[in-house]
Amino acid sequence: MKWEDVCQAFPEQWVLIEAVQAHTNEKSERILDEIAPLKKFSNSPDAMKAYQEIHREDPRRELYVLHTNRKEPNIIEKKWVGVRR
Repeated sequence: MKWEDVCQAFPEQWVLIEAVQAHTNEKSERILDEIAPLKKFSNSPDAMKAYQEIHREDPRRELYVLHTNRKEPNIIEKKWVGVRR
């Protein structure tokens, strides 16, 4: 699905989505070419709880919690500098 399709299918909802196909452009924006909606929610705390559960099971999955009132996802990729433990 595309973001516009998700917005039409789940108007005014919080959605937990998975990026099936995505890339980063020269402005460090994450472009979601193909996404799969996993669940819809009426509030963000429930959506984040579901995100945490799925992320804990498989941290390699690219998951996002977004509200469908956004015209574009507008996800900015931030680079980590330094040592992570």
